[in-house]
Amino acid sequence: MMVHKTFTELTVGLTGQAALAKQEKLREKVEEFIANELNDEDVINITETIMSIGRLFSIGGLFSVTIWYRKR
Repeated sequence: MMVHKTFTELTVGLTGQAALAKQEKLREKVEEFIANELNDEDVINITETIMSIGRLFSIGGLFSVTIWYRKR
């Protein structure tokens, strides 16, 4: 069976290095999940999405990482 898990962090008000640092921490959480819960061969796809709010995307929003994997 194929399933997914999404990890999300708010990035409202963050720009530059602060936003990138928060994104990197979320990526590390996903890597930890994979290392502890899955076999590498069960990972099908990993996607990152930034959902921005505010005029011209200037005040951040949500950063999400979704992992699709085989559940055995």
